[in-house]
Parts: sequence; C-alpha cells; structure tokens
Amino acid sequence: MNYTPSATYRLQISSGYTLKQVQQLIPYLQEMGISTLYASPIFCARPGSEHGYDVTAPYDVNPEVGNQQELLQISSELHSRGMGWLQDIVPNHMAFHPDNVWLMDVLEKGSQSSFYTFFDIDFGHPDFAGQVMVPFLGEPLEQVLQQNQLQLQFTEKGLTLNYFDNAYPISVSSYRPLLQQVMQDAGEPEMTNIVQRFSNDLKLFEEEENINPAAWNNYKRKLFQDTLLKEQIEQEIQRINSDRKKLKQLLKQQHYKLCYWKETEQKINYRRFFTVNDLICMRMEHPEVFEQYHQFIKQMCEKGVFQGLRVDHVDGLYDPGTYLKRLRQLVGNEQYIIVEKILEGEEKLPERWPVQGNSGYDFLAWVSNLYTSGAGRRKLTEIYRRLVPDAPSNYEQLVFNKKMFILTNYMQGELENLLRILQSRHLVPLEPKETWRKALAVLLASFPVYCIYGNRFPLTDHEMQVVNEAFEEAHKQAPEQQAQLEHLHSLFTVTPEDSEETRHHKLYFVMRSQQFTGPLAAKGVEDTTFYNYNRLISLNEVGNSPDIFHLETEQFHERMLYRQRVYPLSLNATATHDTKRGEGARMRLNVLSELPDEWEKCVKDWIEISRKYTQEPSDNDLYFIFQTILGVLPLDGEADNKLLKRVQEYLQKAFREAKVNSDWSEPNESYEQAVQELAGKLLLEDENFTQSFKPFFRKVAHYGWLYSLCQTLLKVTCPGVPDIYQGTELWDHSLVDPDNRRPVDYRLRQHYLLRIRQNENQNIYHMHSDLLQHPETGQVKLYLLYKALNVRLSMLPLFNQGEYIPLKLTGKFKDHALAFSRYHEGQWALVVVPLLLASLVTEDKLPLGEEVWQDTAVLLPDGVPTYWRQVFGREDLKADGQLKVAEILRTFPVGFLTAKTL
Repeated sequence: MNYTPSATYRLQISSGYTLKQVQQLIPYLQEMGISTLYASPIFCARPGSEHGYDVTAPYDVNPEVGNQQELLQISSELHSRGMGWLQDIVPNHMAFHPDNVWLMDVLEKGSQSSFYTFFDIDFGHPDFAGQVMVPFLGEPLEQVLQQNQLQLQFTEKGLTLNYFDNAYPISVSSYRPLLQQVMQDAGEPEMTNIVQRFSNDLKLFEEEENINPAAWNNYKRKLFQDTLLKEQIEQEIQRINSDRKKLKQLLKQQHYKLCYWKETEQKINYRRFFTVNDLICMRMEHPEVFEQYHQFIKQMCEKGVFQGLRVDHVDGLYDPGTYLKRLRQLVGNEQYIIVEKILEGEEKLPERWPVQGNSGYDFLAWVSNLYTSGAGRRKLTEIYRRLVPDAPSNYEQLVFNKKMFILTNYMQGELENLLRILQSRHLVPLEPKETWRKALAVLLASFPVYCIYGNRFPLTDHEMQVVNEAFEEAHKQAPEQQAQLEHLHSLFTVTPEDSEETRHHKLYFVMRSQQFTGPLAAKGVEDTTFYNYNRLISLNEVGNSPDIFHLETEQFHERMLYRQRVYPLSLNATATHDTKRGEGARMRLNVLSELPDEWEKCVKDWIEISRKYTQEPSDNDLYFIFQTILGVLPLDGEADNKLLKRVQEYLQKAFREAKVNSDWSEPNESYEQAVQELAGKLLLEDENFTQSFKPFFRKVAHYGWLYSLCQTLLKVTCPGVPDIYQGTELWDHSLVDPDNRRPVDYRLRQHYLLRIRQNENQNIYHMHSDLLQHPETGQVKLYLLYKALNVRLSMLPLFNQGEYIPLKLTGKFKDHALAFSRYHEGQWALVVVPLLLASLVTEDKLPLGEEVWQDTAVLLPDGVPTYWRQVFGREDLKADGQLKVAEILRTFPVGFLTAKTL
C-alpha cells in the first residue's frame, strides 16, 4: 500500500532540537491533525551543523541529534498513532570536512582509495597535477607557512597536516621517506629492525590497487603504539615543522593541494554546491556510489522507519531522471518521494519522473501572486523608479547581468572547467579561447530555467524549446558572438554525420552544462538579484519571480486543476527553511500592491527622517529596509532590542548578498555600521518615524493577517499535501535563515491548542469573536489549522484524490473572493476565501456578514448537495443553487464547508 500523507510538519532537527525532543512533540502534532513528521537531514554532519545538509556520513544518525535507537522509538510511536516520517536526503553533495571518512580516504590514498570515483573531482585539471584542491586556508599558502600555521602531527589516526581545527591525512607514499629518515637517524639495530618491519608491511599497502581502510587504520595504530618508533617519528616531525623547505616538499607529495579559499573564484577542480567551498558534490550517476550512499536510507525504508523521502537539490545531479528511477526501484512503490525543485514561470515538473511531486515552492508562489493586486503593478513600478532613481528598470536584464557577474567573479573556475570539456573533446576549437569563453558564459546566463533534464538524443520538444529560448536570449545579449553561439547551439542536436563518439561527447556536454546552469541561477537570482530588485520584496522568493507579480482567479484555478491531474500529492508549502521571509510577512507586504499611493507618501516621509541621520544606505537599500521593518514586526507593532538585533543581522546578510555596497569576501564595515545604526534609530528611538509608521503599519498588518488565514486554508484544501513549517501554526514574520531556524516555543502552542479544544464546544460565536478581537496572539491561525487539518485527515480520499471544481461568484463583490469545491465518491467540501480586502473593508473591520458582502454569492453546479456544515463552527447552511458569501463568512473570515451526497 502506497504511503500518502495528509499533512506534513517540517522540523529542523539539530543539537538544539534533538530526536528526544521530537518524540515529546508527537502527541501535540497528532492533535493538530498532522500525519507525517518531515525531518531535515538527520545523518552524521559537520560538528555543530544547524541544518544537516553538510553530511559527513550518510550511513548513521548524527550523534549530536540522537541515535538509531531513539529514531526507532519515534518510529514505533508514530506507527502506534497511524503517523509517518518523511526524511530529507542529500544525494548531491557532502561536507568537505575531516569527518568525511570517504573524502579523507581519497586525500590519503589517491587512486588507491575505494572512494576515488565517489566525488566529482577533475584529477586531470592542468592547474592541480592530479591533486585535489583543498581551499580552506585563510591566507595564501606562503603566508600560512611563514606564520607556522601548518603543522605535521602524529596521532593514533596516523600522520596529518593540521591547519587550526582541520586535520588532513598525509599520503600513504609519504610514510616511507619518513621511516627511512628515522632509520637513518637512529643507527641502532633494534630501531632499524623495527623500522624495517614496518617498511615491509608498508610495501603491501603501496602495491595494492585498492587499500583496505580497516587494514591501513590498523597499521597506523600499531605505528603509533610502538613507543620507541613513535618517539623517533615525533623527533623527525619536529624537524620537518621547523624547516619550511621540508614542509613544502612534503606538501608536493600529497594527493591534495592546500589553497587560499579565494582561489576558488578563479579556478577549482571539484564540483561544489553553488559557491560553497566546503560542500563537495558526488558522482551519484555511478551505480557503486548510489548503492553505498543509500544503504542506510534503504535499511530505514525497509524497517518502516521512513515512509517518505525528500530529495534535496535534484537539479545538481548529472542525470536526475535516472537517479529517481534508481531511487524508486531501491525503496519501492509504497514510499512517498518528492524532490526539491524550483520551477521558473510556467515550467512544470517532468511528468515522467517516478515521484509524487515537489517540495512546494510552486504553490507558495501561486498563492502569493493570487494575493498581489494586478492593478498595483504599474503604480508600484512607477513609485519604485521615482523614489529610487537608479533602481534597475528591467528585471530580466538585471537577472542576466547578475548571472554574468557571478560567473565572472565567483564561478570563473566552473566556467573554465566547462570550456575545457568542450575543447578536450574537440567540440570547439582551442582558440580564440576568450571568444569561446564569452560565448559559453552568455549561454549559461541566458537559460530561462534552472536546467533541462535531457539524457538522450534527440532532446524532447519541450527541452529544445528551452534550449532555443536560451540561445535566442544569448544572441540578443551578445550579437557579436553569433558564430560561436550558432556552433554551441548545434551541440544540443545530433546529425547523421556525427560519429558515435561525437554524439557521446555532445550529450556529455549537454548534461554537464546543466549541472552549472542551476547553481548559476540560484546564485545570480535568489542570492543576488533578489536583494537588488526591491520594487516589492515579497515577490523576491524561492520559486517566485517579480516578473510574474499577479495571478487572476482563473489562472490560479488552472494551476490547481493541473496539479490535481498530474501531481495531486505534491507538497503545498508556504514557508520553508529556504524561504526569504516568513509566510505572514510575505502576505503583509503583498498588501502594498493594494495601497500604492499611501505607501509612496509614507516612504517619502521615512526617507526624509532617515537622511537626518546618514546618507550612507543607498536609496535602493533604504527602500529594502522599510519593507523589511514592515514585514518583520509582530502584529502589535512593538520592537525591542531582540528584534533589532535580528533585523541588523539580517540587513548585514542581505546587503552582502546584494554584492553592491558590501560583500561576503570584502565586507564594507562602515556601510554596514551605518545601516545598523539607522535600523536602531528607526525601530527604537525616532518618535517622528514611529508616529508616521505606526498608522500605516496597523492598516497593512490588519489585511496581512487576514490574508495569512486565507493562505493557510488554501494550503490545506487545494490539491496537494499541506506542509507546515515548524512554529508557523502561529504568525510567521521571520527573516531568511538562520532567523527562520530560531527555537520554537511549543509549550505556548500546546497551551493555546488545549484552550481551543476546551472552548470549541462552547458558544462558537463568542469563541470566534474572541479569536478575531485578539489576532496578535496568533491563536486564530492555530485554530484554523487545527480544525481544517483534522477535517482533511477524516476525509483524506476527498483531498488526496478528489476533483477540484472552480466555482463562480455573482453579486456586487464577486471579484473579492475565490471559491472552489472538492468532490470524491459522494464527499464534498467547499472553500471560500476573500481577496482585495483593502478596497472592501476598512482597517478596523472584518470581512464578515451581510453588511460587507451584501448580495455576493457562490454559484453551485448541478448535483451539488443542498445541506452544508461549517467546519469553523457547527452551523448548517442550505443551498438553493447558490450559497451567500455573507452566510459562509458570518462569524469567521474564511469559509470551509463539508457535505455528503444523500
């Protein structure tokens, strides 16, 4: 039987929130209506990891979060409650860290390592002479040696080169010269015999094709335990450490090359996750790598510990489609599998993939765009240009420019590697190299999506459409590269004249290139453009684009119909660990699209106030700061020192990501200090700012929390599986990570839920009134989730398999609501959520009852039941071809009804 979640709850498991704490949370989550715990990676990771994506050993549980026994105990309890576990896995990369035993084995043994082919390393790179780049020095190597920061050390684990906390094993071949030197210096027969014995044993390892790790570790341990020999070795080590020439000679004998971290901006011989040096990518396309990496995952699936898997960064894999087929074959059809995938614009997840869907960024974008007013697009664009004269005017051009900026300044090494692939396979001429480099860079920056997934020729029509779009944009951006671009275009097709070898080379380039278009898009768009184009920053979101801005209700319905038809079990996310801001902050900022004139007036006042203190933050950054403050404040509008610190840390990160006025590699400390001081003035000190800000904030926040309720109900009831990010059962106004990984107060949430459960059988009108009059606590959102998730769980076939039926509205305010029904085998549900509230009710009113909605009604198709029951309350409604919105939204601002066919 295939596992199908009703609702997932994402938990960021770390040393700060362990498996023991997770187990204590299970009863609360069950009461909330959650069916599935959705866990961040729990495998062995870099010490102190806060997220788990820096895996060091995929074959065990990270001891900082717990152990296998605790995981099995959780599994047993989940099974007893009819719940499941969805596990995030990371097949694209591992941590480049001494705790990564597989990688250290490669550094120590080179081609004699059993793991030599596991990592995506170019051992033939001309700049590294067969060595692996190890780019973790804080300064150039010569300076590090001058300061004696690099030291050879001897422990039970063998000989290592130590740089602060990092210890890298020296090569097997380095042991013999050291032992020979010890024997030469000792001169005593007893020592000579000891050294000779160890030298003879060493020869066996030197001659092995693949050195057995256990045997080699045992050899090193015995070497260390021999007291006489150990003393002599340590004396030799002291001589090497005090002689820079000897240390340099030792470095040349290694299978790796220690480098200054900045060198990776120009050259690199391993594939990394985005531009993160300490995450090295895997060659998961190799069957032996796939099999070994997934052994523990397979065991957990077979034992029933994991009911589902979420595949992180599937776009990084050489052949995602083949990987997913292997994964499905490995874990079986009953496992629920989703992929992390960012879809651009109208892009759709490949329907041929054997997965249930994706991690929900697309749904997040659709709901956000539904709650952005189309009428506000032009006005907000004009306001942005007026108030920020040097603001980027063409978003798509900005995206291209920032991708080129990233390639030139941070990914030059990756670009060179891809060009080398072309030239080494005789797909392009060796000269003029600069011309071909420029053409290739323009092509990579022109791709309209993260990547295509072609793994055979001919590419599909859809894949070729994307490729053609990329070349069309490339020709527009670099007309002088026409000949080179036309030649590169030909590499994406084959002709009858192409030899088998040429076809193979072409396909290798196509598939390899797509491993870099994704990281380039992520770095150029998500991590750069999104901090530069500040017209409305709520749209600068993972999976979304400022270029789309708005969806009409018909367009939203179309997407839901497609989702139900193709991927009905894809996740519906509205907040994740990767989102740029909390789901509540996003909805609040979207309100600006309904109030552009008021927004402009306020911003003008705030700019004037800010310029009294400093001229330092640019107009564009100042515009970003105002929106940030508007989105992050709690519903009561009160700031304190704790919130100020969060904002200051966020702004530092944001403006470094923007890479205009500061940067990670070269921080502009005076600029950042001016920004932090200004934030303090605005949030805590300046009364003029407070007097101007508070009235507008209250208005925007009012509509924002109502839209957050709408977003939440849509997530639960639309096609797809609702995903609740940890803590977001209350309002979520968090900032980007690490802010969105702050500890969650579960005692407070459990207290609120207990109160709601105690009161729900009382007078429902009074209960709703109390919740709505005190929205600042967030209990109204928790109440909505509790009721909606439990109804969903009790009618699971309806929501996982049922039809999605768009409903039309009639009456004066028909454009101010969206409605749909769900139907499956006699079960019905009906949902109504308000839209465009700023022009429907004032900021002191709620969208309730006949006074607001008047004659507005939902039109019902033939065959729909007559009698309906409110989920948020116990009222029964009778339909007569229609249902009045005023009756549906009489005591609660969103509507959820259920019915059964008699």
